[in-house]
Amino acid sequence: MFILDTQVHMYLPNSPEHPWPDYGDPAPDGSHGSTPAEILPAMDEIGVSATAIVPAIWAGDDNRPALRWAAEHPDRLGVMGRFDLWDPDRTRIERWFDDPGMRGIRMSYPSFRGRDWLDVDRFSWFWAEAERLGIPLMLLIFGQEVRKVAAIAERHPGLPLIIDHMGLLIGQRTGFDAWAHIDDLFPLTAYPNVFLKFSSIPDYTDEEYPYPSLTPMLERIVDGYGPERLMWGSDTTRVLRASYREILDHTRYELGFLGASEKEWILGRTAATVLRWPR
Repeated sequence: MFILDTQVHMYLPNSPEHPWPDYGDPAPDGSHGSTPAEILPAMDEIGVSATAIVPAIWAGDDNRPALRWAAEHPDRLGVMGRFDLWDPDRTRIERWFDDPGMRGIRMSYPSFRGRDWLDVDRFSWFWAEAERLGIPLMLLIFGQEVRKVAAIAERHPGLPLIIDHMGLLIGQRTGFDAWAHIDDLFPLTAYPNVFLKFSSIPDYTDEEYPYPSLTPMLERIVDGYGPERLMWGSDTTRVLRASYREILDHTRYELGFLGASEKEWILGRTAATVLRWPR
């Protein structure tokens, strides 16, 4: 089975050569990076065919390290690059696919940027250009924010919109109710261009593997969207309470309501189709 992991942060350590910006937001230990030297052997060990590199917010907007890694491993790695909406040079988007390793844009921004970037009118030029150019977008949004996706999806029906982590509030174990706004997801099934990233699943419960309490909610999501609109992602470099193998095996083996064809779509085929992944 072709397995495509749609959520792995890769980045260089914080250093004078590659300084991380000081956004004032929480960040991991800057003395350590996350690079193909660590990730590729882990992928091989558990059977992950390819990975979409998601450059981390805390490491800045420079996509060049990720694109270099994708060029070195074109059969294994692609990039969901960072795009600065506030840069006055709008023509950058015209060149987005000039590098063959680029697969789309991951929209995630430091807290000082606020949340109005998700408004359909605030950056209307961007949504229109991304649709015209066929650029898939991954949206890091949570809770009630998913409601705003409807206006974008309706105005731009040809624009692939991928809601990261099923729009859930990450970190139930620290007091959040990850599932508080789950009902806001299902009206979006009316828009065929809206997809969900089936990712970071161990973060949505205090339970240990295989997280049995999550099964009813996950089954509801699969029933609502269908496997052709779900794409698995591990978030393994950030999800520290589960191993890479456990994160994959939970979907690969533990969700008994999934048949072989459904697993094929969720674990790779959906993402490969939407991201036009070379196989």
